[in-house]
Amino acid sequence: MKEFFYRPENAWIGDVIPYYEDQEFKLFYLHGWRENYREGLDKGWHLISTDDFCNYREHGAINILGGTGHVLKVGPTYHLFYCIFPEGKQLVCHATGTDLMNWTPIPENTFSADNVVYELSDWRDPFVFWNDEEGQYWMLLSAMAKGPSNRKGCVALLTSPDLNKWSYREPLYAPNIHVGAHECPEMFRMGEWWYLVYSNYTDRFATFYRMSRSANGPWITPKVDTFDGRAYYAAKSVSDGQKRYLFGWNPTKDDDLFGWNPPKYIGKDYDTWDWGGNLVVHEIIQRSDGTLAVKVPDSVNEAFAVEQPLQLEWITGTWQSSSLEYTCESPYAFAGSLSQENLPDRCKVSMAIRFSALTQGTGIMLRAERGLDFAYYITLEPQRNRVTFRGPIMQSEDGGKTFPYEVELERPIELLPDQDHKLEIFIDGSICEIYINEEVAMSARMYDIERGKLGLFVSQGNAQFKQVKVETTKG
Repeated sequence: MKEFFYRPENAWIGDVIPYYEDQEFKLFYLHGWRENYREGLDKGWHLISTDDFCNYREHGAINILGGTGHVLKVGPTYHLFYCIFPEGKQLVCHATGTDLMNWTPIPENTFSADNVVYELSDWRDPFVFWNDEEGQYWMLLSAMAKGPSNRKGCVALLTSPDLNKWSYREPLYAPNIHVGAHECPEMFRMGEWWYLVYSNYTDRFATFYRMSRSANGPWITPKVDTFDGRAYYAAKSVSDGQKRYLFGWNPTKDDDLFGWNPPKYIGKDYDTWDWGGNLVVHEIIQRSDGTLAVKVPDSVNEAFAVEQPLQLEWITGTWQSSSLEYTCESPYAFAGSLSQENLPDRCKVSMAIRFSALTQGTGIMLRAERGLDFAYYITLEPQRNRVTFRGPIMQSEDGGKTFPYEVELERPIELLPDQDHKLEIFIDGSICEIYINEEVAMSARMYDIERGKLGLFVSQGNAQFKQVKVETTKG
């Protein structure tokens, strides 16, 4: 059976270290057992591979016990850089091998921060590449620069002629905008632009990117500086020579860490986000102005090709329909329709939505019931230029009493009236991956409603829903 959002059996996937070779994506990752760990199970880095993001081959543990890092090949030798955390320290380590499964550590190459330019507290997630312009290797690290305030998260820079001895340099990027370190940094070039990618867990919790005409900066912050929302983290990318793909994880929710759920609420939708979850792959797209967008990989999209029956009935408001197209004018009220069929557990929902000026909201409901409140809402909000995700408790008084925020997940997007906006939504169990206009991605989780119908709605406006389809995979 195809597996679009890979997760190891009885465990979870953490930070991914992607490498491409021999027409395959070799995906090293941090293997998270959580409470399922038993004596004798393999910890640390594991390896899977894929050539289509639909089928994954498991190769097992590679006996690297440490945190995120990087793999590169120089001549016949593979080099693996990673981090370890002995006695509260953070150290960078180096290992070599002649294949991707067997590695020999080089203990004398282990090193810490210098305690001059960089604090000793954070020193992890090495990323290494050859810089042609400088004629030496660059290493980027998640670090904390010396400074008077706690806002000193940075991307550290070190250089080396041979991958063995490293020289400390001033930070590559130290904007003092994050309290925490800039995790899982990487750099790559597309055309005339350099891109710096990192993840952060303070102020905003996401994977960010910056852009520059030079590897030395200055680093420009684009208007939309993230690839996805809160439910996507620690993403790193690799190119197959033609396209570049981003590998991150959609976290699970297995713990009510702060006791914020409404009293007596037994669901999981409002538990805290965990470390690790399922693998999610986005394809990176470069716009003409150099800014980046993401879309679903073609191979994943094309795997959903079996159209399912779909009949909609009008629950509220006045609707009109023709072949695969539904129209509703409801400028002063909420109007909703609902499919007669339940959504499959694994499916793709797709459509194009066009709305009139001054429309307040329009979108779809997932796993909905006839009351139209017990559902997951994906809403285009043109007046705010955003797409939002709300779960069922947000439609209730308990949600209003409990949560001091208006929405659970949101992504900025330019929403123009009288234009088609393409939605592609991939559902697999609790996982929900939303793509809009082949530019904007929003990852989410849906735990508490396991079955339900597809709904369309418009709130105080007019909308058309074109080419509305529900598709599954073959077999």
